[in-house]
Amino acid sequence: RPDCPRSLSDQFTKNVRLITGALGERGRRIQIDQRTKAESDIAVAAASILARERFIDWMRTAGTKLGRKMPLGASDLVKTVAREIVADRGAEFLKQVAKTHFKTAAEVAPQFFTNDSLPDAD
Repeated sequence: RPDCPRSLSDQFTKNVRLITGALGERGRRIQIDQRTKAESDIAVAAASILARERFIDWMRTAGTKLGRKMPLGASDLVKTVAREIVADRGAEFLKQVAKTHFKTAAEVAPQFFTNDSLPDAD
């Protein structure tokens, strides 16, 4: 709801600025509550299911456009594909097809993605 005054998020980071920054970029100024196991709230659980489906569909589409399967997670295969994308298209392009605020991006391209941008960084 556009007029919603607050949000509830699973606490996946100690750095709440990661979420407030993302919301602020979109012009949203709402109260952000975080807690572990937030998916016990039916709204958070439903949103998580819908977001996961959209993410998987998006990854499939991105893989088709790139002509390669886009693996999920942080496995060695994910890192190999990410390194290939950086080599072929550049680190900036990786931001279009990957979650670059996680440790895997810093491992794959440390000259472009640092631990300073990771969720648990202070």
